Amino acid sequence: MTINFDKVIERRNTNCSKYDGMAASFGRNDLLPLWIADMDFPVPEAVTEAIKRRAEHPIYGYNIFPQGYYEAFCAWEKKRHNWDVDPAWVWHTPGVLTALSTAILTFTKEGDGVLIQPPVYFPFRSTIEALGRKVIDNQLRYEDGKFTMDFEDLAQKAAQAKLFVFCSPHNPSGRVWTKEELMRVHDICRKNELLVFSDEIHSDIVYKQHSHTVFAQLSDWALHHSIVAMAPSKTFNLAGLEMSHITIANDELRKQFQYYERFGLHVANGNSFGLGAAQAAYEHGEDWYQALLSYLKENLDYLDGALKARVPQVKLVYPEATYIPILDMQALGMEPEALKHFVWDEVGAALNAGTTFGPGGERFMRINVATQRKNLELFIEKLARALEARK
Repeated sequence: MTINFDKVIERRNTNCSKYDGMAASFGRNDLLPLWIADMDFPVPEAVTEAIKRRAEHPIYGYNIFPQGYYEAFCAWEKKRHNWDVDPAWVWHTPGVLTALSTAILTFTKEGDGVLIQPPVYFPFRSTIEALGRKVIDNQLRYEDGKFTMDFEDLAQKAAQAKLFVFCSPHNPSGRVWTKEELMRVHDICRKNELLVFSDEIHSDIVYKQHSHTVFAQLSDWALHHSIVAMAPSKTFNLAGLEMSHITIANDELRKQFQYYERFGLHVANGNSFGLGAAQAAYEHGEDWYQALLSYLKENLDYLDGALKARVPQVKLVYPEATYIPILDMQALGMEPEALKHFVWDEVGAALNAGTTFGPGGERFMRINVATQRKNLELFIEKLARALEARK
């Protein structure tokens, strides 16, 4: 199957955050949009067909989740990560952040410590703070162009926390944690009886030579002391359908989580179109998915090579996973606020400022490569021109 990811599809005037919502985040709507984590690519054809079939029935009432929906997800996980998931362990939430909020409300109380590893996906911090919990930072180290964990600090901070919000693969560093790194995390959490909320939404976007291990696969303890959050949204570009899969093998934890979500938050009914779309993606999206991985890798290789050739002061932190890597811009010698406005106002590109990801993000900007190659070519040209103009 030949899939043309270079084909441009106009997204403006579709109530699209990346384009139509740009002004709210950047103060203007004429920037090159390389920010929010969705793709500029059409979904697999099977997804579109599933939505059309559902739309033909003119009643969009409350939903149940058919067994085939859960089985499709479990089969995908077995194939991708060799993870044997019992469909009974799986539960729906509208998104990973809804699942995170539910977990915080269910398993912690106000004032409790919740551990994160910045620079990390910024809604982790805001969600924890909004719910009256205390953020505990275990900042990642950045050395020789790569992020690693500070395990000594992690061991100290774990004793102060009730919940660990773990990002695996990590956003925005692009790291795929090795089995050895995961086992060190596991041992620290086990020693401190720390419940782990493992955000693994990017686990399918992993490049060759790297392999993702689901946290719950590490041991029987990990299986029964973790909440694993995944979704088809990043893999198949379905973010607007608000579907995610939360896997909790521990019966008691799952019952508590389900009770709070169903009767406290009332967000468990699902989306009439998302149900069929997600199932179709998992059952029939393999060819599209493999083509996507190839195109993303080619985009990363292009960006890396073009920066080295045209703008060597800016370095791609080459990701092991995700399509939203970060650019190391320290060599430009700008303070974080000045760097942000240089990229937005002088380059004319909408990238996520590294400061939003917390401590350790100050020298970086996050870029989305899940777009047509011509947009990355334009970014390189605009960046090179802006730096030349400064001379």
